[in-house]
Amino acid sequence: MDVYFWNGFMILMGSISLYFSFTTHRDQARLKKKGLLTEAKMIEFSAEKATSDSTSVTVPVFTFSHKDQNGVKVFRVKGKTNSSAQIGEITPIYYNPENPEKEYYLPKKDFLMKYLMLFLGMFFCCLGLLYLLEDLNYQTGDSFLYLFIGLFAGTFVLFMAGRISYWVNKK
Repeated sequence: MDVYFWNGFMILMGSISLYFSFTTHRDQARLKKKGLLTEAKMIEFSAEKATSDSTSVTVPVFTFSHKDQNGVKVFRVKGKTNSSAQIGEITPIYYNPENPEKEYYLPKKDFLMKYLMLFLGMFFCCLGLLYLLEDLNYQTGDSFLYLFIGLFAGTFVLFMAGRISYWVNKK
């Protein structure tokens, strides 16, 4: 019974990771389609801690301006990950004009997390299913090798589908 718990736990963690990856991708695609595009300038780095015991992560801070009927407003936003950036660097930013401080997407800076979560989710789901099948006495043979080949092939196919979708929608 303990074995089934850990198999289920791996599948659950993989499913949660996949969920976060797909919701992040969906939100970013929505911002790219319905949001406004402008340029953001990197002005400084901010040290962020998840908890008081954790080590700090350095994330870039960007500014961009938005013009509306009340004039020009300058917004200050933080990158979602600790991507490499230099002070003064200009990068594109998509944002929701109704809530620019909360709903924004830096396409050249904030891409790692959704792909990392996607890969981890696929890995844990496949690993949990593989071990579950072995525990149920299915003949899996070289399944571990097939798992890794499938993960890399699946990641490549998803990446290429995203690139093709981007090229098609760009026209």
